[in-house]
Amino acid sequence: MRQILPFLLMLLLFALLFRATVEHGQSTFNIEVVYILWAVFFFGLLAYSVWFLFEKGIPLQSVKKRKRTKGDYLREIIIILAILIALRALFSRRVEPYRGVKAPIIKYPKFSFFNDTFKITYQPLPGYVYFVPIFVFAFVLAFLFIMGRRRKAEKLRIAKFDPEITFDSIEGSPEERIIKMYKNVVAGLIRKGYPYQKSWTHWEHEDKLKDIFEDLEDLDRLTRVFEKAKYGYRLNKEDITVAKESYEKLMRFLR
Repeated sequence: MRQILPFLLMLLLFALLFRATVEHGQSTFNIEVVYILWAVFFFGLLAYSVWFLFEKGIPLQSVKKRKRTKGDYLREIIIILAILIALRALFSRRVEPYRGVKAPIIKYPKFSFFNDTFKITYQPLPGYVYFVPIFVFAFVLAFLFIMGRRRKAEKLRIAKFDPEITFDSIEGSPEERIIKMYKNVVAGLIRKGYPYQKSWTHWEHEDKLKDIFEDLEDLDRLTRVFEKAKYGYRLNKEDITVAKESYEKLMRFLR
């Protein structure tokens, strides 16, 4: 069934785009269908942009300098595109179609499965069709908000805090050890009741603690070394020493 579904969807799309009526050897295509599909697409993008602005805020600047992902750039491009299209639609004049003008005819090669001629027309669609973009906007927006609430409601899978973990007791490379140490500190902060969300980056998490956590300086040092380890940078002896010292100070507080 999964293999047949794309084929059926493609047939449905062609049926919507090229629903032809044979009249005196001519096929007709209502170009208004293209405008409706175009509106559906951009209303979907607009819904995503609205959801992102409500959930994440305006992405003008990162909390701290960090490695930006392709997803970050893609989200910002989508938001800018949706805003520009909305502004253009708001301030542009509505174009009225010419009345009583015959649509142009485009001649196709004469294949056995094509009609002799293909005529483009413009005809208003049934009134309910023009509500489809608004329905898509509401559906996408509701879907994103519901899925976001479900993710927040799910129990966060955080490593259990272990007060006995040290750099030397962890197996693996120095980078793997630093990552486990950082996760253990985060687990300890959660156990102490400090705010945390799985969707936060490590810098966003630190920013949320800047006014309520006592030893933010050591947390910042450990976070910087953790970031290097997480993104595949090789740690030098100074990085490891700084991480170990900051980790021990943080663990004295968390124990």
